[in-house]
Amino acid sequence: MKIIKKALLTSLTASALLSGASQAAMVEVEVSNLFNAGGLALTPVWVGFHDGTFDSFDVGASSSSSLQALAENGDVSGVMADFTASNTNGEQGAILAPDGFAGAPVFEPGESATSGIFEINATDSGYFSFLSMLIPTNDAFIGNDSGTAYSLFDMNNEFVGLDILVLGSDVWDSGTELNRGYGAPFLAGADAEERQDENGVISQHAGLTVLAGGLSIFGGNTPAGYSIDQAAADFTAQGFEVARITVNQVQVPVPASAGLFAIGMVALAGFKRRKTSVKVA
Repeated sequence: MKIIKKALLTSLTASALLSGASQAAMVEVEVSNLFNAGGLALTPVWVGFHDGTFDSFDVGASSSSSLQALAENGDVSGVMADFTASNTNGEQGAILAPDGFAGAPVFEPGESATSGIFEINATDSGYFSFLSMLIPTNDAFIGNDSGTAYSLFDMNNEFVGLDILVLGSDVWDSGTELNRGYGAPFLAGADAEERQDENGVISQHAGLTVLAGGLSIFGGNTPAGYSIDQAAADFTAQGFEVARITVNQVQVPVPASAGLFAIGMVALAGFKRRKTSVKVA
């Protein structure tokens, strides 16, 4: 009787561990720039896994200083600090494009990159948010606001994954600088003093302004050595694709708890065989 109690206890404990493990997942994030040649680039993409309460931005409201830094200069440090303060058990990182041009790991048109591994769970990090600046622009960015955080787990706390297609209609204007192209980061010869404050609110981006007879980003060479095509300006064009972001589970070795469960079942089977042999004797 002691043997069977011990075996049952072992198997039940293992089952409980496996049940808890079903709420967790090891995942990786892949980012792809879907612009055609001559299109815009994406700054390193900030990603955050949280409990659903992180508020990166709100459409119709003014940009926070952290979002402004990201939308105007691709600086993720403020957003990361905000995330750490609001989600102490969350996970976050910045996805870089290792093939980006020298000195700037940005995603040029057609480039993709995969992150390292994030360990997440349904309770503390079951929702996904992302942010990235489009360059060269004054303050255009992509991301999901506080009302559209993506859920990574279903009602049974099983991981479901994500495949997010970012369209032109998903490009946001931070409302902090006029969209004239002057002083746009990563544009050769850009001068930050040429930028002008907009004093607006976050809204859907209507596209980049083409200045008749004046300076603009189009036709200008970027530090990467290519020119910006004017077709990349109209985010409202039908079928305009900007990026694809996927979150997929990574296969990992069978957890030790599964081994404990197997040991418990073997112990039970052995006890039953011994018990049967006694009866036959």
